[in-house]
Amino acid sequence: MMKEHMKKIEEMTRHSIFEVFEKMFYVFLEHLDGECGEYDMEAAIRFEGFMSGEIRILLSMDIVKAMIHNMLGLKEDEITIQRMEDCSKEAVNVICGNFLGQLDSAKVFNLSAPIFKEQPGDLELTENACRMDFDSDGGKVGLIIKVKG
Repeated sequence: MMKEHMKKIEEMTRHSIFEVFEKMFYVFLEHLDGECGEYDMEAAIRFEGFMSGEIRILLSMDIVKAMIHNMLGLKEDEITIQRMEDCSKEAVNVICGNFLGQLDSAKVFNLSAPIFKEQPGDLELTENACRMDFDSDGGKVGLIIKVKG
């Protein structure tokens, strides 16, 4: 039962990341079959409601620079670590909101403030988690979603 549930959550999350990256950052992602280990930073957000969990996005430096360039029109020498942090946190926040809207637009969820790390944390998966990795012209993106309840 949980496996089927996670499959549906994975599909909804994949839809969310594609939609957000295309509409917000003009970045077109391609799903990878295997895992990519080339990530430079991570942003995460927790959600609580009838279902609780966490979404983490893993990002290469190149993809974050492409996201900022496409969204704000900044040149590479104008892109600071603070802008990379802000952009990464905004991305995970919008992906989470998109996912939760698909999950149940009538339910209320509480979201944590997004957090940012310059190095991705532990990437071990539990039974109630799934990971997806993506490639684009601009770099690599990974997404991990963990759920409970």
